[in-house]
Amino acid sequence: MYRLSHTVRCPVCGVEFRPTVGYLKGDEAEVMCPNGHIFTVSVPNGDSVLDCEIRDWERFGLLPQATQQAVLEVIQSGKVPNELQALMRRLKEIGVVVCT
Repeated sequence: MYRLSHTVRCPVCGVEFRPTVGYLKGDEAEVMCPNGHIFTVSVPNGDSVLDCEIRDWERFGLLPQATQQAVLEVIQSGKVPNELQALMRRLKEIGVVVCT
C-alpha cells in the first residue's frame, strides 16, 4: 500500500484527502474517502510504484549514496519523479528492485 502524492475530492461528499492505494487495475484504483464513500481514481502507471522492495542489496550498495537515498524515497512515497523513471525502470529490469 502507498499513499498517492496528490489529493483527490470525493464526488459524493466533496472532502479532499490523499488516498491510500493497495493495488491498481490498469491505471485506476478504487479508494475510500474518510466518510466511507468508495469511488475510482485515475493513477498514471508511469509515475507511480506499488509495493516495491529492494531484493539485491549487494548491487544496490554499489550505487552512489545520493542515488540510494533517492530510490528509497521513491519506494517510500510511491511516486517516481520524471528524472528517476529511467533509473527505476532499469533497477526493476535487472532485479535490484521488485514491485508487485
